[in-house]
Amino acid sequence: MPLLTAEDYQQFPTVEPHHRYAYGSHAQQFGELTLPETPPPHPVIVLIHGGGYREMYDLRPLGSVVSALAEEGFAVWNIEYRRYGNGGDYPQMFLDVAAAADYLPQIAEARNLDLSRVISMGHSAGGHLALWLGGRRNIESSSSLFIREPLPIHGVAALAPLAHVTEGAESDLSSDALLAVMGGAPTETPSAYRNGCPAQLLPLNIPQRIIVGAEDAAMLDNAKRYIRAASEAGDDARLIVLPGAGHFEIVAVDASEWQDLRRAVLRLRQRLS
Repeated sequence: MPLLTAEDYQQFPTVEPHHRYAYGSHAQQFGELTLPETPPPHPVIVLIHGGGYREMYDLRPLGSVVSALAEEGFAVWNIEYRRYGNGGDYPQMFLDVAAAADYLPQIAEARNLDLSRVISMGHSAGGHLALWLGGRRNIESSSSLFIREPLPIHGVAALAPLAHVTEGAESDLSSDALLAVMGGAPTETPSAYRNGCPAQLLPLNIPQRIIVGAEDAAMLDNAKRYIRAASEAGDDARLIVLPGAGHFEIVAVDASEWQDLRRAVLRLRQRLS
């Protein structure tokens, strides 16, 4: 069976959330909250879509993922943010994602959210940002990305992520979009990479699960580099490789690979209980 493509991904079904909140004044600064039917308080997943950091890819194709996670008892905060082509050049993409996460305390009481159990999850470029949210406590105070008291993240599930961004920017994974949201190449904007690359923020001191398809060769190689760095830093970081899967099967809930991801996320939640 052929691997799923970006065009297939764009055709994934969408869902209507229970609530939509603006965390800022820009049209792209919003999040969609979907609540489970299980008794509150609800553990939370901050869900971050990917798409190569580009404007053309938004949060809608993750609708089935949102529904599947809600069925497992999670409140899902599916966030939108500015990207390459609509104002996401460095540092704005990072600031948007941070602001979206940090908005949760404003709605936690009203929506019965358990902010002592927050997992960040992202796919592709969103996997980079999910790991980055987990490492914000280690950002230099001199950085434009620094926030004194960021929302604590208690675990990360990164799906086919660009995990080691510095190495990615120096490889075939580099692109005009990546360089724009990072402010340039690593030699040109070292502070951006020190504070925007998850591998530079290690140790994160929280469990991390990196899930990559065996056929997603470039991302798999990048993930292995990150896992080595995280393990050397003393983190509980584990790589889960899905045989026969490419880049998009991971977020296709009707594919067999979804069950592997589901088990990984449920085990991660058990670690937080």
